[in-house]
Amino acid sequence: MRIRILVLALVAGALAVPASAAAAPPAGSPASVRHACSDPRPGYASCQALVRTNVVRPKGIQHATTPAGYGPADLTAAYDLPAATTTATVAIVDAYDSPSAEADLATYRAQYGLPACTTANGCFRKVDQRGGTSYPAPDSGWAGEIALDVDMVSAVCPSCHILLVESDDNETDNLGAAVDEAVTLGAKYVSNSWAGSESSGETSDDHYFDHPGVAITAATGDWGYGVYYPAASPNVTAVGGTSLVRDGSARGWSESAWSLAGSGCSGYEPKPEWQADSGCANRTVADVSAVSDPSTPLAVYNNGWMMYGGTSAATPIIASVYALAGTPQAGTNPARYPYDNQLADPSALNDAVANSNGSCTPAYLCTGVAGYDGPTGLGTPNGTAGFTYRQPGTVAGTVTAGGVPLPDASVAVAGRRTTTDAQGRYTLDLPAGSFQLTVGKYGYVSQSTPVTVTAGSTTAVDVTLTAHATATIAGTVTDGSGHGWALAATVTADDGTDHPVTATTDSSGHYSLRVMTDTSYTLRVEATVPGYLAETKKVAVTTVDVDLDVALLIDQDACTAPGYQPVESGTTQPFSGRSAPSGWRVVDTDPRYPGYTAKPGWQFTDPGDRTNTTGGTGGFAIVDSDHSGAQHVQDTVLTGPVVDMSTVDTPVIRFSSDLVPAVNSTAAVDVSVDGGTTWHTVWSSTGMHGPHGTATVVVPVPAAVHQHAVAFRFHYTGSWSKWWEVDDVFVGSRTCQAV
Repeated sequence: MRIRILVLALVAGALAVPASAAAAPPAGSPASVRHACSDPRPGYASCQALVRTNVVRPKGIQHATTPAGYGPADLTAAYDLPAATTTATVAIVDAYDSPSAEADLATYRAQYGLPACTTANGCFRKVDQRGGTSYPAPDSGWAGEIALDVDMVSAVCPSCHILLVESDDNETDNLGAAVDEAVTLGAKYVSNSWAGSESSGETSDDHYFDHPGVAITAATGDWGYGVYYPAASPNVTAVGGTSLVRDGSARGWSESAWSLAGSGCSGYEPKPEWQADSGCANRTVADVSAVSDPSTPLAVYNNGWMMYGGTSAATPIIASVYALAGTPQAGTNPARYPYDNQLADPSALNDAVANSNGSCTPAYLCTGVAGYDGPTGLGTPNGTAGFTYRQPGTVAGTVTAGGVPLPDASVAVAGRRTTTDAQGRYTLDLPAGSFQLTVGKYGYVSQSTPVTVTAGSTTAVDVTLTAHATATIAGTVTDGSGHGWALAATVTADDGTDHPVTATTDSSGHYSLRVMTDTSYTLRVEATVPGYLAETKKVAVTTVDVDLDVALLIDQDACTAPGYQPVESGTTQPFSGRSAPSGWRVVDTDPRYPGYTAKPGWQFTDPGDRTNTTGGTGGFAIVDSDHSGAQHVQDTVLTGPVVDMSTVDTPVIRFSSDLVPAVNSTAAVDVSVDGGTTWHTVWSSTGMHGPHGTATVVVPVPAAVHQHAVAFRFHYTGSWSKWWEVDDVFVGSRTCQAV
């Protein structure tokens, strides 16, 4: 198997590095779409532009026709955007150089009658990641991303200045350094149309995006359901994707979740206080969204007219909407603006519903639903109202119980949550409005109270909780299989809220649990002495104490409980000879794998000098795949004689075993009740994760009860896959009786 493992590893490695990833259409997209950039390796990022390949790509200004794909007027209408007057700088951060960026931008803007944006008039500036003009090497894929980004800024905010910061390459640290440089050069809006895989160390990169008072947007990715970085960072506005189509509604447009937009629950980033969804304890992606579907594409000029999509398109669109909305408030994180605005005014964003980007639980993380969802976040721009700074108010107070501050109490307003500190104090920032404040802690009765939040001021709300009424569940744990004596045990009551209550029995087997009234519990009783089966009971506690005695049964199969011993009646095969015993037979099957030869399977001569390690003594049966060596394969069956169990009430097969597994080995015990015509498996171990090692295996066989023609067999398959020893095979009846 050592060679086979190597071959599999090489194949897996080859699959992990596509030969031409940039040319492959993304899964779930039309065949006429490809990724502009190749998939990234760890520590690097890929641009999130998708390119339509079924276009003619005419060059220059088109006088007779309008370029295919949505243009500035379409985006302005779809998102109800105001006329642009601001000259604020929107920074575009991308990798590598596009030598034709300014020239391509000039064609795009001239085509749509937008004012010129050039280096000469101070509107356009291109720098490297250190702010200089030592531009990195050109890259055609990233050049397409750059063209898409600068064109989308132009379409949404034609009066905005554009700062293009080109990082040395697509390494995350270099892209992050370019973000820092963009902010250093004065940009208040920074677009990042690139993404890479999440990793356990990503929080150490969050500092690149920690720029209070700067709106930083990041694409959620074009690979469907899943979370990518830096969109996962709470320091950015994560931009998802929609399909945008004209319709006959009052708005004139409708949007739904795009099937390849990234979304989900971050594996590493903490949840920011303004996110209120309940199905993800960490940061949820996305925050907002805009058109991304290459089936509803954007017109872009990249050395010719092309059509693009991807969350790469949505990301500079949203950055530019932030610019139209006004300068972010110093010291704030603009990622929270849409949440505050949508909470105060749900119409501030267009809700995109329907469609999904995959399968997930809970469903809203991958499905467009009313309100917040993963693929589209809170929705798409409805003007700039969702992206302006809204001065919050503060709700603050102290939670007490019995006159004592209560730490770790949950305080929630409109889904936003915090917990009290060691002194019972809490603080929540919220947009102005009227809300319901709810305070709770396990073991206490929750309290709700109305609260009015005023912008720029603090509303004090102190809350007193009262302890929940309690009752007891009490009783005695005893042996229930014959002796009836008191048992040492643990008893746990669980109401499903991750607050189990546990007690241990005293010397008389008595236990007592203090639990809350009017609550249903699952009671689990487990003996602390070996050989007993655990018992689970449902208990509904009202307002009175519950008396509940529990009698635990022994594990009949193991029969290891003190005061009990197995009583067996049947036959035992010790394999004392050097060949198959009388009535036993070995059948080896050649699976005819190319390049492999079948080798003898079950043997009785210990060809690899393993010695008996089953716990038995003397001779034993073994299939020694390792001794057979490479390029040999085993598919071997050791079958015992047919036995009559017509009078047996508790049939079992018991055997001493030492199974040393490999990733490609299988071991099984099969039973037949028709003399060997048909078989079914009653015990098995596959690969490295099944039962293995030295053990006495006892397998009850209820299918053999009162059967006349019962047979058992030991079946092994492998190739250079270690070995399996079997000894002292007992077939008969087995009961566990009190002594």
